[in-house]
Amino acid sequence: MTETHEPMDDASDDPGESPSGGELPRRMVAVLPTLFTLGNLLFGFAALGYASAAPSAPGTFMNNFSIAGYLIFAAMICDMLDGSMARLARATSDFGAELDSLADVVSFGVTPAFLSLKLISYVLGQTRPEHVGQIGPLAHSMDGRFFWIIAAIYVACAGLRLARFNTMTRHDIDSHMAFHGLPSPGAAGVIAASVIFFEGLQPGAPHILPFNVPPMISQWILETFPYTMPIILLFVAVLMVSPIPYEHVINQYLRGRKPFSYVVRAAMLILFLLWQPQVAAMIAIYAYAFWPLLKATWRKIFRPRTKADNGAAVAAAARYRP
Repeated sequence: MTETHEPMDDASDDPGESPSGGELPRRMVAVLPTLFTLGNLLFGFAALGYASAAPSAPGTFMNNFSIAGYLIFAAMICDMLDGSMARLARATSDFGAELDSLADVVSFGVTPAFLSLKLISYVLGQTRPEHVGQIGPLAHSMDGRFFWIIAAIYVACAGLRLARFNTMTRHDIDSHMAFHGLPSPGAAGVIAASVIFFEGLQPGAPHILPFNVPPMISQWILETFPYTMPIILLFVAVLMVSPIPYEHVINQYLRGRKPFSYVVRAAMLILFLLWQPQVAAMIAIYAYAFWPLLKATWRKIFRPRTKADNGAAVAAAARYRP
């Protein structure tokens, strides 16, 4: 997952003419990176439209919730490419970083949370009709208010994550090799992959490429989804604002020369994606989001204590001793 926030160049000034007759600087922008950034924003906006629409009629090409999930992935692709295009064109700037962050707040902050709420509301409406339209800060039911609060926490954490990224990161490539906290596109990818997977489990659901899940597991997922989705939202929200390091997918894994075995593993992953794209995408995104957390937890618990660690612990205990 990436969070590359530099698609425009505001360093070039072309003198224009002010109403009073003086000259004003005219800002020049890099066209291609800007188009990718706007594509990110518009794909997110389109996903909002499909998420808010009525569920598709039986027999249609694909459910609206699934389309919204795929549009979030399209926004992620645009977000991966705009920063790379800007650095290749040497057109990075603070102005471009701010524009990209605004697009990310919509596509990877508001849209995934809204999609989750709409799908949870729809599923509850099918199983518990008393919950139809009862998700929000003023909902009559306790769980309706709870679902909305979790989604609001996700949106707030996405905004905080992007603001922290802008203040801590420079435009050079070395600053984009790793991040503190789960990037917002990665968090949105977890939500989109979960929605697409869930929609594919619906009986008779149309899908681009169907996949097979044992009926018992499928039924269990359908029944528990409204309650597991808020947990997933909360987990990725906390990961976005955590100090856990995450690698940049493009810069770490696709740039430069790699060993031959690395290429073989990448080819096997692509074949797995072609065989079961929904399942493979969800496994890959979940692994990216949660593996650094598991690794950090393992190191925290089982890492051997050094003399420096013991000295720091003794000093801390002496400092707080009454």
